[in-house]
Amino acid sequence: MHPLLENINLFDISSLTEENVKDILTEARVLPEKISAPMCPTCGSETSANRDSSRKLGWMWICKKKNQLKCSGKVNPTSNTFFENVKIHILDVFVLIVCFIVKLQISLVLEQLNMFRRRRGQPQMSWATIVDFYSRLREVAEIIGSHHDKLLGGPGKTILLDETFLTKRKYNKGRKTKTMTQVVLGIYCRDDKEGIFFWLMGKKKKDLWPRIARHCNPETSVICTDSATQYHNINKLFNDAIHKTTNHKKGEFVNKTDKLNTINPLENENRHFKKSIVSRKFEKSIIQYMALHFYRRMRLNTLKSLDAKVQMFLEDISWVFPGYGKEGLQLKKIEAPTVDPRAFLT
Repeated sequence: MHPLLENINLFDISSLTEENVKDILTEARVLPEKISAPMCPTCGSETSANRDSSRKLGWMWICKKKNQLKCSGKVNPTSNTFFENVKIHILDVFVLIVCFIVKLQISLVLEQLNMFRRRRGQPQMSWATIVDFYSRLREVAEIIGSHHDKLLGGPGKTILLDETFLTKRKYNKGRKTKTMTQVVLGIYCRDDKEGIFFWLMGKKKKDLWPRIARHCNPETSVICTDSATQYHNINKLFNDAIHKTTNHKKGEFVNKTDKLNTINPLENENRHFKKSIVSRKFEKSIIQYMALHFYRRMRLNTLKSLDAKVQMFLEDISWVFPGYGKEGLQLKKIEAPTVDPRAFLT
């Protein structure tokens, strides 16, 4: 971790310079080092860093045979990095990253960042710019989260299952329709306090069971659900699990004789999850916010200090945007397995 990043807080950011931030981002591998020069894309010779004030970093990699062979080969050091095609200052980008990590609302970020820019004699930043940039940061979280493939539960552990619903906001008069209500499956391990949510096409067994089979350890000891029919015989997906139920329709949320027979911890997770879905207008934004909720819970929230969270997020950015000539992580599509259709008939 760069010394300037250690113990950083929101008040420290205003004292950082553009060069300070370049150093922080270079050490975190978000920006390349000058000495990590690639080969010339034109002639295959070595390149070296040369000053170029017209470039974002103030330099370019230029072919060493420029004069000898009159080679015009150049490489932009921001190519295939997070900063490729980014127009705003690197310092402002860093400020937005920190604001994103601490979950500052866009309206507050816009107000404070523009005050910051006015003091530097810079033009105002628009709402659309910050919205687009936050979306770009959510994409990083979505890609990193898609590579988290840990099974929930395990021997001696309890898995809670429940579906919740996201309702899209209406922009005209009329009743809410089925197409405006989205089913989301929640899977939560009580012992590890880890959970995950999935956007589904329905709430029947054929919709829920494949995801449960894909993301739960088959050696899990206890499964807790409500008494809905889609969970009947859910223990068939596990090797030797006990299935406990509570009847929510009759007002039973905690079993009277077995206080651990409840899905209340998952219900609490559902509330936090719904609050995290800031925009529900478009499918892409809903999926991004779902992925961000998972990323924060499984990655950022495991760390206590802001500097550690910023360092982790910067490193994750470098995995997605590793730089010129390197292949970054791509969004991993997690396919649900095929469950024996005979199981749905029970």
